[in-house]
Amino acid sequence: MDRQRALRWLIRPTPLAVAAGVAVALTTLGVGTHTTVATASDHGSAQNVLVNISGNSAKFGSVFPQVAVSPVDDDTVAVAWRQYTLPVDTNAPKDARTAACHVSVSTDAGRTFKDTDITPYFRADPDATALGLYYCNAPWVTFGPDGRIYAGGSVFTANGTTGALPKQGRAMVTVSTDNGTTWAQGIWGIDLAKLAPGLTGLNGGMAPQDTPWDGSNGFTDPTTGTFYSTAGVYVVASDDHAGTFGTVNQPNVAGWPRSAGGTMTAASGILAEPFVASATTVAGTHCPCLALATSTDEGKTFTAHLIAQAADFSTTGTTRYPVAAADRSRAGHFAVVAYTADHLSVRVYITTDAGRTWKTVTPRTPAGEPVVNANQVSVGYTADGRVLVVWRGFHRDQGAFDTYAALVDNGHAGTTVKVSPERSVYPPLTYLGNYGDGNGAGDFTTWITGNREYAYIAFPYSPGALVEDTYLARVPLSSLK
Repeated sequence: MDRQRALRWLIRPTPLAVAAGVAVALTTLGVGTHTTVATASDHGSAQNVLVNISGNSAKFGSVFPQVAVSPVDDDTVAVAWRQYTLPVDTNAPKDARTAACHVSVSTDAGRTFKDTDITPYFRADPDATALGLYYCNAPWVTFGPDGRIYAGGSVFTANGTTGALPKQGRAMVTVSTDNGTTWAQGIWGIDLAKLAPGLTGLNGGMAPQDTPWDGSNGFTDPTTGTFYSTAGVYVVASDDHAGTFGTVNQPNVAGWPRSAGGTMTAASGILAEPFVASATTVAGTHCPCLALATSTDEGKTFTAHLIAQAADFSTTGTTRYPVAAADRSRAGHFAVVAYTADHLSVRVYITTDAGRTWKTVTPRTPAGEPVVNANQVSVGYTADGRVLVVWRGFHRDQGAFDTYAALVDNGHAGTTVKVSPERSVYPPLTYLGNYGDGNGAGDFTTWITGNREYAYIAFPYSPGALVEDTYLARVPLSSLK
């Protein structure tokens, strides 16, 4: 058995092994010179850990992950991930395919996980049943400041565009107060009846099928406890732990027309959305421009701040929207990440005054890496206020990429680490079906966050183009300095 085949065998635990808590300890991420299959008791806290969260067989693909760390317990980590049957058939009837949202929770710092398919909690809603909302996509997970877990996804009709019901969906939310042991029945986050005056649904309509739902997300303000449910550029707040929701708004600012909305965040009473503006009210700007919209009244009104102009960043790629993260430890501290103008790397924009001024840091791709395109970028904060960034570097070979992570501290980027022990390649089955050609069956996100000791990265991984799984990497922050 050659080294590459042996490495693939070692880093691909079976579903049974995942259930039993088997992890992979990597002494050097990205080098793979010493790789062992180990239980948590076999390795020390200084080692990197790589865990296969989804444990798929070849007929499934898992992408679109998120990861979050509890603010009250550094050892509690949650990963949201999606499982699809391959090839993807978005017009399949009920029970003819798997399109499910999962949440896996660890209470031992990411060594072992308890998994829950949260899709049945969404189907249990009577309205969801009547509307045929059967499948789930775009999973997400976040913690409240008290440690409760919020999770959700975009649920949508079976039969797609071929059934009797119009294709539609809802942004759904469920909550756990016992670290994922039990979950509440799902409820809608976005409701047409609660749209702000003058706001309309998808394509300007107000029929049930116009309810915003795709690309859902959820997050909490770690200071105020306000929970936000989003779908695209629609956002709604809840001040009672997702029991009820207020008015649905959009982060619109006069004179700053949006050409692409980004991933929102919140902290210290400030809701923030990065976006790409086709024009601004700032004299002399050359757009498209990167901007941040902020709100201090839970999304009722917004103020726009200029981050960068057209020559400074790229708006192309599989994931074209900017991503933002908030520092829970310091008010007004936000980070926004986008691509460099040549699309070969990523650039982090950092503000410490809620968007009025910005500093820029560009992490370096490791020397010798044959990257021709940067993509699937994201940003997060450690518990003590340092910035983390993750992205993919795609290579000339079709569907081939590596995953990189870096730490930004005191305005400087540390060592960039290659998280994936060997190159990922999209499996052939992801190119078939009707869910896009060459996007890994809906591979749109990589995710990163951290506590005071580790960075946690959730990413798709398919070495040898064999099986597409969701993995979690736990990387000591000390290795990223």
